[in-house]
Amino acid sequence: MKKKLVMLLAAVCAASLLGGCGTDKKDNKKTSKENKETAYMNYEASEYVTLGEYKGLKVSLDSNYEVTEEDVKNSVEGLLSTYPAYEDSDKTNVEKGDIVDIDYEGLKDGEAFEGGTAKGAKLEIGSNSFIEGFEDGLIGKNVGEKVALDLTFPKDYQNKDLAGKAVVFNVTINKIVTEKDITYDTMTDEYVEANFSTSGFKTVEDLKNGMKDQLTASKANSKETDTQNAVLKKLKEVCKIKSLPDGVLDQRIKEYKEQMAKAVKENYNIEMEEYLKNTNTTQKEFDKQVKEYMQENLEMEMILNTIADKEKIKVDEEGYKEYLANVVKNGGYENEEELMKEYGEDYVKNIYRNNKAMDMVRKNAKVSYGEAATEE
Repeated sequence: MKKKLVMLLAAVCAASLLGGCGTDKKDNKKTSKENKETAYMNYEASEYVTLGEYKGLKVSLDSNYEVTEEDVKNSVEGLLSTYPAYEDSDKTNVEKGDIVDIDYEGLKDGEAFEGGTAKGAKLEIGSNSFIEGFEDGLIGKNVGEKVALDLTFPKDYQNKDLAGKAVVFNVTINKIVTEKDITYDTMTDEYVEANFSTSGFKTVEDLKNGMKDQLTASKANSKETDTQNAVLKKLKEVCKIKSLPDGVLDQRIKEYKEQMAKAVKENYNIEMEEYLKNTNTTQKEFDKQVKEYMQENLEMEMILNTIADKEKIKVDEEGYKEYLANVVKNGGYENEEELMKEYGEDYVKNIYRNNKAMDMVRKNAKVSYGEAATEE
């Protein structure tokens, strides 16, 4: 499946929700002021924007953000499928298809290696979950038996320290078990405590209530995000962009691509050409996505700039301080100074004003949800 590259790009540009992307922190030779005046601040938004009636926007979302019992049940059952329960069987001899409960320790050159030891592990014989020879080496063995398996990790094994290496697995077969179906209606307090106590759930009621709380929080976030996006879309419909300031979009696209290439190199240690190939994306498709994404950001910035100017929105000290703390934390900056070197204080303050303008538009919007939206 083709990935949306702009999602990674959005993560790269973490300084603000609605801002453009900055220049490289380490390799940039220009001063912060020179960069921002060139790429960000050197235009008067009102010259390029015709505002419509941005107060009282009517927005309808047909989604229902209430959490139902059915929602909780479906989520819990999805969780249960990843935590099977087992019952002891009377079988004593291991055959293909059996599920065995085992303890094992892996040794390389006589020393236990990381990730090679477990107790009470469940393994279906024939599932090929372990390296070649492990499961076959248990067939025909008996419950209670200790088995030493001389094996070799595949040459292409993901752990380079083990790839192609000879090891010994000392295995104890504790018992043969059968998988027991666990459903929303049949799960017990014992099952919940055994599987979810580390998450703070010890009873069935705990798990149901916890899942409901998680769903409620998730739907609340979705509601806010959907509302914000819907208001932004409506705002762009009523406000018109007459033209774009010369050179600004091209400069932002250029810097955006530089940041993308840097992120790909740091995260995957590959060049952009290889990354695009791995994500089944052509250069033309990539360029189109970047241009659309950056143009959308720029146009929304221009609209909000114009609204902020018209409404005479100011940068209040307390709110701005809180905003900076959030940007530093969520953007991965060490401190405010690093952020200012990247973007320049004027631009950061400008984005803060834009966010306040957006908050004002959002609060004045008339938003309906679910059945009310359908009726409208």
